[in-house]
Amino acid sequence: MSINVTIVTTANRTRRFTQTDSASIQDILDSLRRAGQMFSNRTLIIGSVQETEIFAPSTITRIEIETQLDLGAYLPQLGESRLTSIPEGSSMPPPEVTETHFSGRVDFYFEGGDSLPVWVFGPRPIGNNERMAQLTRLFEQPVIMYKLPSGGIGFMNPSVMTRARIASATEKLPLGSWQLNPVD
Repeated sequence: MSINVTIVTTANRTRRFTQTDSASIQDILDSLRRAGQMFSNRTLIIGSVQETEIFAPSTITRIEIETQLDLGAYLPQLGESRLTSIPEGSSMPPPEVTETHFSGRVDFYFEGGDSLPVWVFGPRPIGNNERMAQLTRLFEQPVIMYKLPSGGIGFMNPSVMTRARIASATEKLPLGSWQLNPVD
């Protein structure tokens, strides 16, 4: 049993850690029950026999915990939509929108230059008002969880997110939106 943890900061620095000790892994997994508070005002302290690192949550863009362990019992209830990170160089099918479901690529961009492409699949909100509310609340969430294709879970920090690019058009934009076509 092992876990690998990757932390990416707003300085676009990536730190990787690993753990194989069962008791230490259990402590980490138990802390995931509070994943909704992961980026609130607590510092993240990581210690080893060689060193101790302290991360300010406001400077973390995302945390990924790669493992083959079933994390379902440790995570807060996920919504009906599922996000899965897209490995670099992977080709994905075109976005699909039906009356009841949607799927497509979303690219998240963070302070410092980090970016994360994900594939989203889920029920399509009923009505334009509900769809608009979903778009406008994106940056107001305390954490956004996503699955890792190799097994495990990731956590994005929306408070350091600078933008999100959805690879499909929206039928009706929220009031006050700008209708523009990209140049590049």
